[in-house]
Amino acid sequence: MKKKWGIAFVCLLVLLTGCSLGNGSKKDSGISGRNGLQGGTEVTDGTGEQGKNDTGGAITLNIDITDKHQTLESFGTSGCWWSQYAGGWENKYKDTGRSVRDEIAMLLFDRVKGIGLSSYRYNIGAGSADSGKGTYSDPHRRAQSFETAPFQYNWNKDANAIWFMKRAAELGVKEVVMFCNSPPERLTINGTAQVTKGSKENILPENYDDFARYVMDVAEHFKQEGIPVKYISPINEPQWDWTDGQEGCHYEPAAIAKVYRAFLEELNSRAELKGVALSGPESGEWKGDAIAYTSALLNDTVLGGYFDTIDNHSYWSDTASKAAFKRWMEAKHPEVKLRMSEWCEMVNGSDVTMASAFELARVIQEDLTVLNVVSWQNWVAVAPGGYHDGLIYVNEQKKTLNPLKRLWGYGNYSRFIRPGYQRVEIKESPDTKVLRPVAFTGVNEAGKEELVLVVINQTDNDKKLLLDIPGAVEYTGINVYETSDSYDLDRRKSGRYDMGDMVEVSKQSITTIILSKDW
Repeated sequence: MKKKWGIAFVCLLVLLTGCSLGNGSKKDSGISGRNGLQGGTEVTDGTGEQGKNDTGGAITLNIDITDKHQTLESFGTSGCWWSQYAGGWENKYKDTGRSVRDEIAMLLFDRVKGIGLSSYRYNIGAGSADSGKGTYSDPHRRAQSFETAPFQYNWNKDANAIWFMKRAAELGVKEVVMFCNSPPERLTINGTAQVTKGSKENILPENYDDFARYVMDVAEHFKQEGIPVKYISPINEPQWDWTDGQEGCHYEPAAIAKVYRAFLEELNSRAELKGVALSGPESGEWKGDAIAYTSALLNDTVLGGYFDTIDNHSYWSDTASKAAFKRWMEAKHPEVKLRMSEWCEMVNGSDVTMASAFELARVIQEDLTVLNVVSWQNWVAVAPGGYHDGLIYVNEQKKTLNPLKRLWGYGNYSRFIRPGYQRVEIKESPDTKVLRPVAFTGVNEAGKEELVLVVINQTDNDKKLLLDIPGAVEYTGINVYETSDSYDLDRRKSGRYDMGDMVEVSKQSITTIILSKDW
């Protein structure tokens, strides 16, 4: 009875004072979002103290900065199947004074004008573009080999793709992964970079050593040229048949340990490749045969003591299958970290809207929090359209580009959660299931400690957040960046922050909130 009277009394007060306890919407700033590359644009609402300490309708996020998880190594993308043509686009981009190819590179790798990716995957081709063999519906899915004869090389081949790899390094990428979809055609059973239908292999064991020698020759050459090669991955999605469509090679789980042993022996013989590691097995998903392929490496008497990370892909994998794989890893190999080395949304049709940006952000957040991945790699960075895949759509005939919401939504994570930052715990609640938050702490380039929080507000209502961070009173500065229909990773707020201040998050947005010490 007392509870009922208490509610009635509060309602009477609301009616008498004219207050609206649910009015949490922000004022319209009257400033439209940017177009193109005006990175770091500040768009503030000028509300000053409005909403300060007004917790009405607020969502509380409980963040424990002492409960730490994985340390991030990289966010990245790959050069398939676009760098071999876009790398030659030297025509000027609008009035920037930059070429179109450089504009693409800056969008991907520059931290001011782009999204600051820190990793790049370069495909060591099998030579299908040289031979013309195989069945390919899209010629861009072919790739050149550097060989002109066995272990004789022309390093001027694949020049456009090499330009992008070098430009990525110039713009700050510190991690290059060299990966193979297929062994060189001359080493395959059928002489092509695709598997014969009905077969379960396309390279004989006696050719594993030559395969390893070829790949190490390529890696060594480019490392000597200053490319920061960190990983070499000899196989890719080994469970699929790869009879057409692109370069590819099927391997049974029992075979991959022998391949990796040959690669490890060759790698260990190369002083120039000190510090370079093997990665794999690059299973196409976290379910199905993923455990079988992972076990083939980690249970091997030689390789089991070598691998401290495992790379797999997030295609066709729901939350439950990821959680099951993580539980298996914690039970069997708790010391081994996970990297997610390839994903894009496998949906037909072009999309330039926030819809596919939300899906990309959802998978990133899920992989960071369910799998605890230390690296996350988008698949194709650039695409002609027709799928929900690229971060940038291009017109190959006109040599033009269109940065997508997927690019900027990815940037909400990659530009601000830097290598070396460590994920911290956010207490689960009904609100976290809606907003899918993830938080990291680290020291930025200015030497200041900061907390980076990314939230996905896919609802049709603005949200007010109260950040409950025990022991974090020293966070006194705030910057907020938004990707939405109106904004492309624009800065929406910058200034002083006091514990208890509300942080507003726009409807239908991906938002990064950065709290920094010593403002």
